[in-house]
Amino acid sequence: MERRTFLTALSSGAALAAVAEAHRAGQTAKDKAASGEAGRRLRFSREGKFKILAVTDLHFGPEQDPYAVSLISEMIAAEKPDLVLCNGDNIMGGDSRTIAEVKDAVDQVARAMEKAGVPWAVVLGNHDREHNAHTGLADDAFFALFEAYPHNLNAGWNRAITGTGNHHMLVWDAEGNKPLANIWQLDSGKGSKDETLSYEWVHQDQIAWYHTTQAELEKRYGYLPALMFFHIPVREFIDLAASKKIEGARGEDEAPSGINSGLFAAVLERKDVMGMFCGHDHENNYIGEYRGVTLGFIGVTGVLNAYPHIAETDARNARLRGGRVFELYADKPGQFKSWVRLRDGSINWEHWNTKRA
Repeated sequence: MERRTFLTALSSGAALAAVAEAHRAGQTAKDKAASGEAGRRLRFSREGKFKILAVTDLHFGPEQDPYAVSLISEMIAAEKPDLVLCNGDNIMGGDSRTIAEVKDAVDQVARAMEKAGVPWAVVLGNHDREHNAHTGLADDAFFALFEAYPHNLNAGWNRAITGTGNHHMLVWDAEGNKPLANIWQLDSGKGSKDETLSYEWVHQDQIAWYHTTQAELEKRYGYLPALMFFHIPVREFIDLAASKKIEGARGEDEAPSGINSGLFAAVLERKDVMGMFCGHDHENNYIGEYRGVTLGFIGVTGVLNAYPHIAETDARNARLRGGRVFELYADKPGQFKSWVRLRDGSINWEHWNTKRA
């Protein structure tokens, strides 16, 4: 039996009230603008569609990886996404020994989206901040490097809770009058100081922030179907894989934290999240439904610095590297379609979720 700990703070009104107050204190006008509640807004197209391209595990470092940058550009050209989401381990922080090298790695992350003029955002992974011991660059200052790009949408993340970059982005109707969907971005942490746990996890104050913020949004706007992105998988991915009800590649065992902090339980309670998506395990890009929620891996995008470490010219890269695409529909609240776009230009493992609304 796996050791699990479950979040009890969610049942405490006092705990939720405290987190809500901290959130309100940090929710400045800039925060609201960044989340799409004012100012620049993500919008469904006139045809009622909104498309996300998610990439992950770029592992960019001082050495340039033109193959991965080119792959992202090719996927943007093919899919024409409304948003690109880079879902953790964007840079291989431990390989960057100076702030200049960190900036060069971040510039690689931004390059394809900025060239295409596509809105984009990042979620941090366990490797992104490993430069800190060498550079002394604080997490918020590091994150500000991403925020500085013209088409980046990470500004306004919540600084009152654990982690860096915890945020949500509303997706509005074509006229920009009413939000129709939401995108959650959570920091799943770094490597754990306790080696028996392997990795950090989404902490209780983060989950309580999600719980409280979702309730506030629902009260204000009504039901907003959502997708949730974080880097390190939750332990429920293990249960999904054991059920064998998955589509796509499963080339390695899942590597979550040894702690189950209750994020999935919170999602079940709030009922807004249609799907939860992660990176971290490079050889997995499968998708499936567990207790009514879609769980999926994005699949590795990086080429030179990301495992599996094979030559760039190796033909296996054509089916190993790629990204995951999501399409939301204004006339189908609670439903979305997803597929994997591979480096060889093909798409595979199309998935429709079960309507949750």
